[in-house]
Amino acid sequence: MSARKAITLFWAGCLLVLCALSAFGQSQTTGRISGTVKDQNGARIVGAEVTVTSLATAEERKVRTDAEGNYAVPLLAPGTYRIKVAAGGFNSDIFDAVRVVITETTAVNAELTVAGVIVDPITVRAAPLIQTGGPQLGRVVDSRAVAELPLATRNFLQILALSPGAFADLPNNTALGRNSQAVSVNGARRTQNAFEINGLDANEFATNRSTLVAVPAPETIQEFKVQTSLYDATFGRGAGGSVQAVTRSGTNEFHGAAYEYFRNDAFNANNPFLQAAGVERPTLKRNVFGGLLGGPVKQDKAFFFASYQGTRERNGASPESLTSSILIGRGLTDDRSAQTLLATFRPRLPSGLPATSIHPAALALLNTKLPNGQFLIPTPQTDGRYSGSAISTYREDQFNANVDYRAGAKDWLAVKFFFSNAPQFSALPSGGANVPGFGADRKNDNRLFSVQNIHTFGARTVNEARVGYSRIRTDTFGRQPVKDSDVGIRRANASAYPGLGEIRIGTAGGVGNAGANGLDIGNAGTNVDIKADNYALTLVDILSITRGRHSVRTGGQVISYRTDVKTNFNRRGQIFFQSSALNSAFANFLLGQAASSTNAEGIDTRFLRAADYSLFLQDDWKLSEKLTLNL
Repeated sequence: MSARKAITLFWAGCLLVLCALSAFGQSQTTGRISGTVKDQNGARIVGAEVTVTSLATAEERKVRTDAEGNYAVPLLAPGTYRIKVAAGGFNSDIFDAVRVVITETTAVNAELTVAGVIVDPITVRAAPLIQTGGPQLGRVVDSRAVAELPLATRNFLQILALSPGAFADLPNNTALGRNSQAVSVNGARRTQNAFEINGLDANEFATNRSTLVAVPAPETIQEFKVQTSLYDATFGRGAGGSVQAVTRSGTNEFHGAAYEYFRNDAFNANNPFLQAAGVERPTLKRNVFGGLLGGPVKQDKAFFFASYQGTRERNGASPESLTSSILIGRGLTDDRSAQTLLATFRPRLPSGLPATSIHPAALALLNTKLPNGQFLIPTPQTDGRYSGSAISTYREDQFNANVDYRAGAKDWLAVKFFFSNAPQFSALPSGGANVPGFGADRKNDNRLFSVQNIHTFGARTVNEARVGYSRIRTDTFGRQPVKDSDVGIRRANASAYPGLGEIRIGTAGGVGNAGANGLDIGNAGTNVDIKADNYALTLVDILSITRGRHSVRTGGQVISYRTDVKTNFNRRGQIFFQSSALNSAFANFLLGQAASSTNAEGIDTRFLRAADYSLFLQDDWKLSEKLTLNL
């Protein structure tokens, strides 16, 4: 027998043995209840019947304690349950309002009294939520906390930093749109986290940025959890945090709500730097409104949940709207004739220049106006610096629809769909111009669709299967109110890529878009003209069998990724006017003496394809009530 064949047979044998032992029962979308049943003297009760009933849907699962008095009910949807423990010759015991959360095991131990003893026949009490089955660290946040916490832009991802070991920047209340936070967990990179929504991979594959993950409304989140370390073999993909979120489902009762949250700049103080520059308080109007409804389609059998949320925002206070202290040129006014410019800036120009020395393209740029009537190069305040506010806009419409159906005594089916379209306009897009006129329109679209089936083979054997896909689409297109030909600049590819390339006026080696708060106009294309489409198809199966002291999960996951990215890489070119001082840089601009120029064309289309195959085995071996080995 070859060594390779021997190794294969060894691992196959291990798999069969472990599967014969048992399987643990929680996953990305479910939790688990387990415990021990004893009598008043501490003796284990064998064969006690444990009935677990969902308070929301009346779903019922029954198991019996094993030879050591232990029981486990795996793969339970998050929510509250009633547990009844009964055994021949003993009074029944009932635990009410037992909470089950995703990824965790809720321990419920029962102590039954002998029948005939004068006590209440039924004891009702809430079971404590104690996580004793594993070493994983994390924090579960339920729907009430998500809905009631003061989130800056009502984004549940802003709560991630509340978990131990997680760090994120403080959310900016004036940020445009969703304002999702990039989180670092235990010092790992912010792109090393894994996000799953309704058990599906929801990550953006190309760069794994959390800022592009779908953001269901807080009212539609059942609960979510951030696992920061020591999470078990069911979870993974990244070296950082593992984030699982589950959206709400319907119940046996009808529940609905309507809401609106708003913010208005009338309640805000002005930015002190803008106030010092004589700029009025920026516009900030944000309205978030929506409604939800859930209930039974057929009592105890079929349930629905649906929601809508809309966001409308006009924002002049965000970093994508504010221009602060950009040095243009002291003395520049609305009179921009060649004679006035020479008279104003002659002391800063080399001596002996003739009256016609202002470069025609510079003169044309200074006198070009935007469609709204403002100058392309804005007139600065008296100190030669420009501070101002331009309006950025954001609009989102999102829908969430969930259907749960009890297909039979042994099958529970859940279908969930999330849809979001969120177009926005950034007056000052990151990586683009730093004065108004060259904003960018952006699409932010998310889709999530999942089908989940939980099949009960028997009291100790349960299987969960999931399939679904997620899509993240982000298209950004910079606006081009001016063409090169309008101001006398010639470019070989102007017909193929119309518009005005990027023009920077700043100090050499400066930091930022133009260096030391210099001027930046136009749009080269890089970081502004981008089209990206990300798909992820997820297939998951988890088998759960309970026997004796062992709890083993075994299963696998296949994720197929597809990403198409198209970037306009410097096709409109860049022109730099630089000097050791900003005033000298502006003088070089007037003379048309560019320090450098580029017109690059790189690979602008990328097709990324990948498949991720994952298999796992985990045995949680309960040696005693105080010691469990997670293998």
